[in-house]
Amino acid sequence: MPEESQYLRIQTVGRKTGKQHQVLVRFITIGSGRIIAFPLNTGKQDWVRNIRRNPDVTVFSPSGGTFRGIASTKEISDLKDPILSIFTRKYGSETVKRWYFGQRIYVQLEVVKIGSLDTDQIVYDDLETAFDGVAETYDFHIFHNPINTWLRDVSINVMYKVFKPGSTVLEIGCGTGTETLALAKRGINVIATDISGKMLEVLKRKATRLGLDHKINPIHCRPPDLLEKITSLGYTKIDGAYSTYGAINTEPQLTKLVVTLRSLLRNDSPLVLGVWNKYCVYEILGYLVKGRPDMAFARLRNPVPIGKSRFCVSTNAFSAKSMDTLLRPYFIRRSLHGVVISLPPSNLTRYLPRGSMFQHAKRFDYNLGSIFPFNQLGDHFLGVYTLEEGL
Repeated sequence: MPEESQYLRIQTVGRKTGKQHQVLVRFITIGSGRIIAFPLNTGKQDWVRNIRRNPDVTVFSPSGGTFRGIASTKEISDLKDPILSIFTRKYGSETVKRWYFGQRIYVQLEVVKIGSLDTDQIVYDDLETAFDGVAETYDFHIFHNPINTWLRDVSINVMYKVFKPGSTVLEIGCGTGTETLALAKRGINVIATDISGKMLEVLKRKATRLGLDHKINPIHCRPPDLLEKITSLGYTKIDGAYSTYGAINTEPQLTKLVVTLRSLLRNDSPLVLGVWNKYCVYEILGYLVKGRPDMAFARLRNPVPIGKSRFCVSTNAFSAKSMDTLLRPYFIRRSLHGVVISLPPSNLTRYLPRGSMFQHAKRFDYNLGSIFPFNQLGDHFLGVYTLEEGL
């Protein structure tokens, strides 16, 4: 991952001298207004002691902007604390073991005044670094989890029905190309965009190995820059777009993305969105039975509390209705398919039926996904949308 994108530069005021003091720190984001930074495990550090005396700080992001915030020190509860877990997923266990092992203190920054930076850029920096860090093992995460694999199987089946061979479609958040390659094999041209350059490197290797690189155009791009990037390639309109299982839920500028898609899509072009659902009946009932209401209803609050989503970054959950509202006035929903309704979500696969029973369970779940209201009660849903007539 790019070295500079791993760090924030924090400026504190010296508690004795009153002079400015700067330090580079690794960080994670929790929503667009909160940032967590861990001090190194090398003993007491001046910047942390400065914060305890004067919590006003200035932060310089990897993107080159600045903002002001209020800092406070807190402690992790234990080694299983979700904040430490997310930090470890982002930077890797070796880095954490070497530089942070034994460090229980962390610093929380609350944004109070914007300087020359939209703080969403901090979230994008965090996203890029997090997904760069897991790019080489991402396929293992997908293909060694039967529910993650099933999610992709269902989304690909839906897209086979709405995207035609020979068409050109845009993918937002392609990752290592699970769906990209499947569509390319089908004869569909894919403009594959992702915030992570490392993910795109993996995709390029796979596409070349399969002889599909002529069907795929990989673009390293943040969603706010999509319109400029796509039009610079010579495209005025495209035949469809899709984004599944994560990118929509972790995107901090969804409204701007919707406007971009409206500009790029032809009037009859399908937009397919795979969304982490706000109402997962299996998770709600299962955690209530286990006496865990905090987990049962965790998705009802946005951003979802840290450690209670399966994503390694700040995440929002959406219902089918709230997604419809967000897409208005430009798009209207044409169909909705629920995914993983009667099956346990990917973090609860120990409860999956085994052998042939799993195959029967998948068929039942797939059929259930097309029936109201079950199509709105799965772990995810797949919505197919088109532009409103007359827009």
